[in-house]
Amino acid sequence: MIDRTEVRIGCTSPLGTEWSVAGWLTVPESPARNELQILLHGGGYDHRYWDWPLDRETYSYVEHCRRAGHATLAIDRVGSGASSRPPGRLNSVHAQAGALHQIVTAARDGSLAGRAFDRVVLVGHSFGSTVAGAEAGSHKDVDAVVFTGHVGIDSGARDDDPRSALIFHNVTDDPVVAHLYGLVDDGYLTLRPEARVPTFYVAENTDPRVLDLDEKIKGVMTLGEISDMGTAADAWNLIDAPVLAMVGENDVLMFDHDIEIDTYQAVNRVKGKAPEHFSFQVVPATGHNINLHRNARTSYELILHWLDSLV
Repeated sequence: MIDRTEVRIGCTSPLGTEWSVAGWLTVPESPARNELQILLHGGGYDHRYWDWPLDRETYSYVEHCRRAGHATLAIDRVGSGASSRPPGRLNSVHAQAGALHQIVTAARDGSLAGRAFDRVVLVGHSFGSTVAGAEAGSHKDVDAVVFTGHVGIDSGARDDDPRSALIFHNVTDDPVVAHLYGLVDDGYLTLRPEARVPTFYVAENTDPRVLDLDEKIKGVMTLGEISDMGTAADAWNLIDAPVLAMVGENDVLMFDHDIEIDTYQAVNRVKGKAPEHFSFQVVPATGHNINLHRNARTSYELILHWLDSLV
């Protein structure tokens, strides 16, 4: 029997207000070990990035983990999905890292749906990787970290990065997210539809149905998250747990276009700067959204094999 539970996790914000984080806890009938992977989606998405509702056998990492005996908690990060939506300019990386730290604590002490896990792993995608790295570097309370859609070291991200304006626009400029009008302030952004394919995908390795659904269910990013993303990335050098950084070969956000042609070259550049406990993996023929390409299951196997190797 599958044990899948929707949970609400209360967290205290840096200003002392209460935030609520929505999560979906999936525990297989016979777990491989008492370990929980906390899954963090990127900007413009919610927890469904990790549990994609189309062709789940191919695109759902949650389902892949369940079949392999691994427990997961896919959350809507603060500001996204069914979680609290504080003022957009207050929803920074460091504020979210503080909330994530409280979720990690709950996973260990048994207050997460009555289960206590011996091992906790953070698995992030894109901006979710930034939050995971900020948490792991600041609090040093997890057993391993997996970054996807991020090289992990020397990413080139900057606070208030002007490149964000090329990818995102205000929610009030986009009828697809009209359901958010009046629910969020002007500090909330969503993905420009014309930016989706060139930024996130290798078109020839992507099912058109995925692209269609991606636009229909897209989520948000906030000005607060953009405000300290570069500073937060610096915290990754402080992580003392094993780290796997996984990127698609053609992830245009993760290599320097002036000197590199793909992420193989980017990884070769950053390896010399990375701590010894960092590992790197490049996924061929794949763009930024690793989970949503046709070869997603190859990436899932690489992640689980790496985690198995740690224990």
